[in-house]
Amino acid sequence: MAYDTTWDCPHPPNGEEFWQESDCYWWFDDATGVGGFHRIGQKPNAGTGQITLFAFARDGERFVAHAEHTISDADRWETGHRVAGHVGELLDNGRRHFSWHEDGSDGDLIFVESFHEPRNWSKTGHSDSFMDNINSDGHLECGGRLTGTIRIGATTHQIDALAHRDRSWGFRDSSRVSMHRYRMFSGTAGPALSFASFFLDLKDGPAMVAGFVSRHGVDEDVRGLRVATTFDADGLSPLGAVAVLTLETGEEIRIECTAVQGFSTPVPEAGSLSSDTICTFEHGGHTGFVDLELSNNPGRGIYISTGDDIRLLAQPGLSACVPFSI
Repeated sequence: MAYDTTWDCPHPPNGEEFWQESDCYWWFDDATGVGGFHRIGQKPNAGTGQITLFAFARDGERFVAHAEHTISDADRWETGHRVAGHVGELLDNGRRHFSWHEDGSDGDLIFVESFHEPRNWSKTGHSDSFMDNINSDGHLECGGRLTGTIRIGATTHQIDALAHRDRSWGFRDSSRVSMHRYRMFSGTAGPALSFASFFLDLKDGPAMVAGFVSRHGVDEDVRGLRVATTFDADGLSPLGAVAVLTLETGEEIRIECTAVQGFSTPVPEAGSLSSDTICTFEHGGHTGFVDLELSNNPGRGIYISTGDDIRLLAQPGLSACVPFSI
């Protein structure tokens, strides 16, 4: 199905309790060292909205916020949605405007350029039955460029960053997911190479790989994904990874990435913890970035790690960035 701008506008929810709609995007400006991750989610039938924010300046501070808020009909309109001070809205020419206001951070950003047509995980349909449990009504992924301003603590930064965004709407019940070996690996080096991919299990169900690679506007589905991650001594803070994306044709694309900064997110409904680490990579003469999102829980235990267990990943609030290199 070809992209049109209705994908980027709020959709009418059905009657299911777990129907949700969300914008999520991540970015990194290598010149300024400023990057982050931002998600705005709504569950209209429950009257709640969720925000996750991570913003950092590599040589300065970082800020993390996780929160749930009450929402009303006024927080959804024809071209956008809002949760507290966090807004995502469609502009002209397919651009998207994102903003947030927190005590420790503000942002005013525009996704100004798409490197390829926004698209769903799979064009061949091999992940459709699996996605009925995660993004039943629709999903898009897109690599591109993000510009604007970000305040972290007392410092405001101008950025012109590589970015990746996703948007989903439909039924999502995270308690159905087994996070013990979850991996998402999505990023871009510009028009020459953008990619989105994940590996995920459903409880008592199938494991699924889905995604795509886009090179100069030509995209191919991903049918295999391996992500070998190097962790610090806590076993939770990624220092980098090697990913191999296998395409429909059998071609393998190998990407080695190095961590810049990351943060952790408790996922109590799945009995787990996930982390997102912004990483950089070099491939084919191009410099890019990727969000390495994962859950490292090989024992499928029910203990959710806390900040006391974690050495490098940022925790809620404002803190100094720490080196992820060794």
